[in-house]
Amino acid sequence: MLRAIALSLAILIGLGTIIPLATETTEAGPKKVRKKKQKREWRGVKKYSKRWWQLYRAQERRKRAVAARKRALRLKQIRLEAAAAKVENPESGPTVTKSAPASQESKVQTLPSGDAAPNGWKAAQASPAELQFRVDNTSGDQVGSAAISVVGPAVSGYSGPRSVGGVSTTTLRREVIDRMIRENGWVVNDYQKNISGQSVYVVVAQSQAKNGAVQSRMFYFTEVDGRIYSVATNSPANESERLAEESEKVINSLKTRVRPALRASTER
Repeated sequence: MLRAIALSLAILIGLGTIIPLATETTEAGPKKVRKKKQKREWRGVKKYSKRWWQLYRAQERRKRAVAARKRALRLKQIRLEAAAAKVENPESGPTVTKSAPASQESKVQTLPSGDAAPNGWKAAQASPAELQFRVDNTSGDQVGSAAISVVGPAVSGYSGPRSVGGVSTTTLRREVIDRMIRENGWVVNDYQKNISGQSVYVVVAQSQAKNGAVQSRMFYFTEVDGRIYSVATNSPANESERLAEESEKVINSLKTRVRPALRASTER
């Protein structure tokens, strides 16, 4: 009897020892917790401490910089795709204004001031507030275009470092930027210039022609008799200096010779 009891106790003790060990080995073994690798610069930094905030802001700046580079790259890709589409389908591009008939080209080309237009400037088209010219070289081939327009009324007669006729240069620059976005171009620079004793605001931009060449775009703004006039030119880079000189002559002519009757004919 005692032997049976002792044998039963030994079996129970043996089973009680073997089963937990087997279970721990197979199912309930120690789990290895993989800790996320932490950057060296973040190690040992207490969360929300001064150093932690410094590292966090630096990390956010890097993220914003990467996002800005991605946006700039995407914008460049869109512009290149649009330029390639224009080259493949030229009829989808902006309509080219036809030159005036020979009978009109033979007439003396005049500016709104009544002065003669620069050599090579031939009237192309007129709208209620804009005169357009085609610009030819000495061989009679068109190398660019120019337009004289009334932007709007002046707020005052003052033109200083940051305004033209009381209108902020930021507003005028924004108008050029919006136009360049529509015409697949971009603004390069802007500055104030003194032409014959008058303050003139100049915006320098560029755009891409159908053949892929970069076009020089110049925009001059000046106040004349309570109105803000704009002289805009479009030409290849090798003709930009010539058109810049001629544009300054046109600005000087507008400032010194504009008459109410001629201005009215321009705005008709």
